[in-house]
Amino acid sequence: MAEAMAGEGWSCCWWWRSCWWRSCWSWSSCVLVSGLCCLLIPGPTAAQHTQGSVVPKHKYVLVKFDTQYPYGEKFDEFKKLAANCVSSPDLLVVEVGISDYGEKQNAELGEKYKVEKSEYPSYLLFVDGDMEKPVTYSGEIVSEALQRWLKSQGVWVGMPGCLREFDPLVVRLSTSSSEEERQSIMEEAKELAKGVQESERKSAEQYLKIMGRVLTHGSQFVPDEMARIKKMLSESKMSSAKVSDLHKRLNILSSFQGVASSKEEL
Repeated sequence: MAEAMAGEGWSCCWWWRSCWWRSCWSWSSCVLVSGLCCLLIPGPTAAQHTQGSVVPKHKYVLVKFDTQYPYGEKFDEFKKLAANCVSSPDLLVVEVGISDYGEKQNAELGEKYKVEKSEYPSYLLFVDGDMEKPVTYSGEIVSEALQRWLKSQGVWVGMPGCLREFDPLVVRLSTSSSEEERQSIMEEAKELAKGVQESERKSAEQYLKIMGRVLTHGSQFVPDEMARIKKMLSESKMSSAKVSDLHKRLNILSSFQGVASSKEEL
């Protein structure tokens, strides 16, 4: 299950199953990202404690660097993101507040990762305990866009429209070089679709359609289709139901996009 935390005095802020509490007015402790875990440490700056303090626990750690007292639409999007990520068992979501006055808490951590104040909020993803080379998010600060990006980095997130049982088939289909095996995976997906709940039927059908297009047109179909849908959403006036369906299709496509990105890196 994904967690999200931030230090506040001797207490902390937790986003846990969509709930959030803020118990203090001022922050006097820091969030420490070490290995694949987070630790709240009162007093010294987190940058002084980043080596060997915690046993790794999470495969992915998403860190938001921001002002010490964030607010507004972008902060609301972060709260949505944290609530939506509770379905991911491998992901820890963390907020690091940086102060540019007084004791300048966490300023050294911001400097270490070259986070500029003008770029707040900045999102960095740490993978497999690599604390030196995080992946930086450069897209719009919207929870759904952030979730799609996380999926493209290999993090499973329960986004609207996505079905966890189908995503492993997407990976197998996209990485297999055997036509016979790919057809076998497609048949497996069709059988799986027969057993889904009625509320998941439309999503299962979308998976099958996209898998079929990838078999026919190749992996380039995925980025082309995502670009086409984004253009429709930005230029066309349509019903809220249609907009919702297109966003769900984008979410499903992001499962394929993550595999494509991994193959390109190889």
